[in-house]
Amino acid sequence: MGKRKVGMARQNRTIRLSESELQRLAEGAKVAGMSESEYVRHLILHGGVDADYIRDRQNIIRQITGIATNVNQAAKWANENKYIPQSRIDQMCMQLGVILGLLKELIQVWR
Repeated sequence: MGKRKVGMARQNRTIRLSESELQRLAEGAKVAGMSESEYVRHLILHGGVDADYIRDRQNIIRQITGIATNVNQAAKWANENKYIPQSRIDQMCMQLGVILGLLKELIQVWR
């Protein structure tokens, strides 16, 4: 059997909330993509939950998916035509460099 670490056991607590507080808890947890328990723990440990982080992450994932689709379309075109102009390659590399810079900035903001 594994040994339980001292101070690591979870304990249940009961809290009383009004209807409006309960609604705010449920809505906040849903927006943040967390269970209500995770949401409360995050509030206690970090003093707040930034729901914008979740929306930003979903948005960036959607944009990266779109970029990947465009790159795949360019690769398909190049394979079918056995040629892709150097100017198109240069343009894609430049755009990917800009995207990389934006992602690095975003990571710094999220830290």
